[in-house]
Amino acid sequence: MVQIKITASIKKLGETSIEVLTEAAEAVGLESVTVTSTQRPPRAQAESMLTNIEQNRNIRYKIAGQQVVDLARSMRRTHEAREDIIEAMTAKIEQLSAQGMRVSKHCVSDAEYEEMNVIDVSYRDMPEDKQVPFLAQMVSKPEVI
Repeated sequence: MVQIKITASIKKLGETSIEVLTEAAEAVGLESVTVTSTQRPPRAQAESMLTNIEQNRNIRYKIAGQQVVDLARSMRRTHEAREDIIEAMTAKIEQLSAQGMRVSKHCVSDAEYEEMNVIDVSYRDMPEDKQVPFLAQMVSKPEVI
């Protein structure tokens, strides 16, 4: 039986997602899979993006996301307080969302998330020889886009 580990910040994970993860893990002989991220509200998205910036992780965002990153970097250059940066990023994410622009696939409404779960899976605890086969199993599923 495969164990789906869920980090504390995750509030929901759809049954179909659990089934797909379990099937893929079983197919490659994994005992567990760790889900590290799902849906994020705007503030959580802003915090995640800022943490990535602070840790020099260069995440490639499309135009809307890049606008938020540019705002954060600009405010960091002028030594704004972290909380002020997060608040400004959150406001920008909400503004862009109101214009129909998505900053991240994770940052969606509850209704959108009910239609399509977006998840991140950690490979940190996954044996290296299982990573590519697991990914291949995932992308072979019609439920996964």
